[in-house]
Amino acid sequence: MTRVLVIEKHGEMRALIDRKFADGLSVESVVNLEAAWENLKKDNFHLVIWDTHSDPADSVSVVKVIKKFARRAPQSKTIIVSDLKEPEIISARDLKCQWLQEPLDEAEFFALLETDLRTKEPSFSERAANPELDVPTEFEGILAISLSMRSVLQQIVEAAVADIPVLITGETGTGKDLVAAAIHRRSKRKDFQYLPVNMGAIATELIPSELFGHEKGAYTGASEARAGFFEQAQGGTIFLDEITTMDERTQVSLLRVLETKTIRRVRGEKDIKVNVRVIAATNEDIEEAVKGGRFREDLYYRLDVFRIHLPPLRERPGGVTLLTDHYVARFDELYDRNIRVVSPETYRLLRRYTWPGNVRELKNVIQRAVLLAKGAELIPDLLPARIREIADSGARDTQPHYPIQLGMSLADVEKEFIKMTLSSVSGNKMKAASILGISRRALYNKLKRHGLL
Repeated sequence: MTRVLVIEKHGEMRALIDRKFADGLSVESVVNLEAAWENLKKDNFHLVIWDTHSDPADSVSVVKVIKKFARRAPQSKTIIVSDLKEPEIISARDLKCQWLQEPLDEAEFFALLETDLRTKEPSFSERAANPELDVPTEFEGILAISLSMRSVLQQIVEAAVADIPVLITGETGTGKDLVAAAIHRRSKRKDFQYLPVNMGAIATELIPSELFGHEKGAYTGASEARAGFFEQAQGGTIFLDEITTMDERTQVSLLRVLETKTIRRVRGEKDIKVNVRVIAATNEDIEEAVKGGRFREDLYYRLDVFRIHLPPLRERPGGVTLLTDHYVARFDELYDRNIRVVSPETYRLLRRYTWPGNVRELKNVIQRAVLLAKGAELIPDLLPARIREIADSGARDTQPHYPIQLGMSLADVEKEFIKMTLSSVSGNKMKAASILGISRRALYNKLKRHGLL
C-alpha cells in the first residue's frame, strides 16, 4: 500500500487527502520536522508532504531541509507547501521536490498528488492484478495527469494491440497527431513506415494522386509513374488528419481501400494490394457531418471501429501546471536560459485562461515567454496580453466553461451536461452515473453515442 507522511500543525492537508483518496493510502501525520525525521528513520514513504508552517521560519533553512529529505528519504517524492518564495537554487528535477505556493490551490494540490501516487513503481502482484499500472504518466511523448488523459493512454495501448482502424476526435491542438504516432510506435507495424497526411492541406484536385499515386502521363507534367502515400506506407500506418475535409470522390476511394485492401493509381489499369493500417482524426463533430450529408455514413462506420476522444486542455485538471513545467524545462534547456521559478501569479493566470488552442497554444505561449525571459523567474509580464487581461477583467473562475445555451438541441445539451458532470467528479463514471440518475451502462451508451469514449 502507498504510504504518505504529512508534516503539518493543524491537519488541514490530511483532511484534504482523506476526502479525495479515501482508499488505497496509508497516511501518517506528524506536527513538526523533528517527529518526521524519527518516522523516516523507521519507515519508508512514497510521498512526503511538508507544510513549512509546522516549524518556525527562523528555526529552519528550507534549502537544508529539502536536501535533508533527499538524504534521509532518497526514494520519496516531496511536496512543499509554503507562503515563502521558492528558493532559486532548488532543482525539483534533481531533488524530487514540488513547490506549492500558498494560498493552496486544491486543484493543483490534488493534481500533484495524483501524479505522484500514480507514478509509484508497482509491485509484481500489483502489475498482475492491474495491467493498466504499466502505463506511465509520460508515455510516447504524451504527458497525462488527469483521469481522462490516463484513460486516453490506456486506450492507446489497447488500440496498438488490435490491428484495426482508429478514429481520434478532439479540438484543434489537443494532440491527436501524438496519439496516432504513439499507436503506431506501440503496434506490430512499428518497424515500417508511419505517414501522417493532413487532408485539409492538400488541394482537392491533387488528393487522388497524392494518396493513390499516378501512372506516367496521367496529367500534364506527370513524366513518370509515382507511388502515392498508401503504397509508400506499405506494411505500416497512414494517419489521415482532418478527415472530414475530404470530398465525396475521395471518400468513396478511401472506402474502397478499407473494404478491398487495394488501390488503383490515377490512370492505372490494375489494382495494387496494400497492407496499411488507417488512423483518422477530426476536430469536427463527425456525427453532425454524417447527418448533414458532408461525410459518408458507410465510411464513418468503417473508420469508427475504435474511438479515442481527446479532452480539451480546460477539462484536464492539473494539466496546465504539468505542461507548463514540462515546456519551461524543455525551452529553458533549448535556448540556454536559467529559469528556476515560475511565479505563483503566472501559474494562476495560466490556469484561469480557457486555452481555445489547447496544448499547442500553451506550448507556443511558454516558448515565447522563455525566449523573452531576462531573469530566473517566469513572470506574468512575459505572457501575451490576452492571458494577462483575465486578471484585469475579473475573470477569476477556474472552472471549465460549458456552452449550454438557448438554441441548442436536446442532444447537444445532454452531451455538454454529461461532460460537465464527469469533470466535476474527475472522470469517475460511477459517481457521474449516480449524479445523473442513470445506470453506469446507460452512461456508457450515452458516452459512445456522443463520441465521448
